[in-house]
Amino acid sequence: MRPYPLIVLLWAALGLGLAQSQTYAIEGRVTYKASYNLGRWEGINTSVQGNVRWNSQTGEAAGRVCVDLSRFDSGNPLRDADARGVFDVNRFPQSCLEVERLSQNGEEAVLLGTLEISGTRRSVRIVGRLVQEGSGYRFSGGFNTRFSEWNLTPPSLLFLRVNDPVEVRLEARASLR
Repeated sequence: MRPYPLIVLLWAALGLGLAQSQTYAIEGRVTYKASYNLGRWEGINTSVQGNVRWNSQTGEAAGRVCVDLSRFDSGNPLRDADARGVFDVNRFPQSCLEVERLSQNGEEAVLLGTLEISGTRRSVRIVGRLVQEGSGYRFSGGFNTRFSEWNLTPPSLLFLRVNDPVEVRLEARASLR
């Protein structure tokens, strides 16, 4: 047997594997829901941006998606100023997710990666929905977390401390680059 057909088959298989991975520009928003003993509120941040290379067949992904921590808006400027202090945005202006995997089963999806907040890195698992929209996708999912997981002190006002856990939601649109 001549090596030529084998080499062609190997290159074709490699090419098909690479063709499955595509790069997407990511835009979106993060919403957090928090509470203290007298009430509940949410804050929204629309600065989500990044790029992710994703193979929809294997779930393998690589890329970085970041949010500007100074841009959370809860509708209360004092609360937002406290949040910027908790995150120490002068030293750590962004929070970034290093995307490692996005697996889907129908519309159900699990996004895995390493999230960095204020200098602390942790693995996260974001469960949600992934819906194809034309040549792109829309992801919507969330997770719960605690201030202590990020070595952060919960904000407080007049001896009222923000409760754990805090619910975090990510809504993102992925468009082919």
